[in-house]
Amino acid sequence: MSNKVKCFICGTEFEGGDSLVDNCPYCDWTYLGWENELDPDDKETSNPVTIRQAKKLFSEGKNIWGEPLPPRN
Repeated sequence: MSNKVKCFICGTEFEGGDSLVDNCPYCDWTYLGWENELDPDDKETSNPVTIRQAKKLFSEGKNIWGEPLPPRN
Protein backbone atom coordinates (compact mmCIF):
# COMPACT_ATOMS: atom_id res chain seq x y z
CA MET A 1 0.00 0.00 0.00
CA SER A 2 1.47 3.33 -1.06
CA ASN A 3 1.49 6.42 1.08
CA LYS A 4 1.91 10.08 0.30
CA VAL A 5 5.46 11.12 1.10
CA LYS A 6 7.12 14.50 0.85
CA CYS A 7 10.45 14.97 -0.91
CA PHE A 8 13.10 16.12 1.55
CA ILE A 9 14.71 18.31 -1.12
CA CYS A 10 11.94 20.06 -3.06
CA GLY A 11 8.81 19.36 -0.99
CA THR A 12 6.92 17.58 -3.77
CA GLU A 13 4.33 15.13 -2.46
CA PHE A 14 4.11 11.79 -4.26
CA GLU A 15 3.08 8.17 -3.74
CA GLY A 16 5.83 6.17 -2.07
CA GLY A 17 7.38 5.08 1.17
CA ASP A 18 6.98 1.35 0.76
CA SER A 19 9.66 0.62 -1.83
CA LEU A 20 13.44 0.57 -1.67
CA VAL A 21 13.54 3.08 -4.51
CA ASP A 22 11.05 5.95 -4.44
CA ASN A 23 12.31 8.75 -6.67
CA CYS A 24 10.75 12.17 -6.47
CA PRO A 25 9.00 12.81 -9.78
CA TYR A 26 10.16 16.44 -9.74
CA CYS A 27 13.81 16.64 -8.60
CA ASP A 28 14.64 12.89 -8.82
CA TRP A 29 15.85 12.62 -5.20
CA THR A 30 15.57 9.02 -3.97
CA TYR A 31 13.31 9.24 -0.93
CA LEU A 32 14.76 7.41 2.05
CA GLY A 33 12.40 8.38 4.86
CA TRP A 34 15.27 8.96 7.29
CA GLU A 35 16.93 12.03 5.76
CA ASN A 36 16.59 13.89 9.09
CA GLU A 37 19.12 11.45 10.56
CA LEU A 38 21.75 12.17 7.89
CA ASP A 39 24.44 14.80 8.07
CA PRO A 40 23.61 17.24 5.24
CA ASP A 41 27.17 16.89 3.93
CA ASP A 42 27.31 13.07 3.93
CA LYS A 43 26.59 11.26 0.68
CA GLU A 44 24.74 8.00 1.01
CA THR A 45 24.53 5.42 -1.77
CA SER A 46 20.98 6.09 -3.02
CA ASN A 47 21.65 9.60 -4.34
CA PRO A 48 24.53 11.08 -6.38
CA VAL A 49 24.87 14.19 -4.20
CA THR A 50 24.58 15.20 -0.54
CA ILE A 51 21.45 16.78 0.90
CA ARG A 52 23.17 20.17 0.98
CA GLN A 53 24.26 19.83 -2.67
CA ALA A 54 20.77 18.69 -3.74
CA LYS A 55 19.12 21.66 -2.00
CA LYS A 56 21.61 24.04 -3.63
CA LEU A 57 20.91 22.54 -7.06
CA PHE A 58 17.16 22.84 -6.41
CA SER A 59 17.55 26.50 -5.43
CA GLU A 60 19.30 27.01 -8.79
CA GLY A 61 16.39 25.38 -10.66
CA LYS A 62 18.15 22.06 -11.25
CA ASN A 63 17.45 18.44 -10.34
CA ILE A 64 19.95 16.26 -8.48
CA TRP A 65 21.74 15.54 -11.77
CA GLY A 66 22.28 19.25 -12.50
CA GLU A 67 19.65 19.32 -15.25
CA PRO A 68 17.00 22.05 -15.48
CA LEU A 69 13.80 21.32 -13.58
CA PRO A 70 10.56 21.14 -15.55
CA PRO A 71 7.95 23.85 -14.95
CA ARG A 72 5.70 23.17 -11.94
CA ASN A 73 2.09 22.44 -12.81
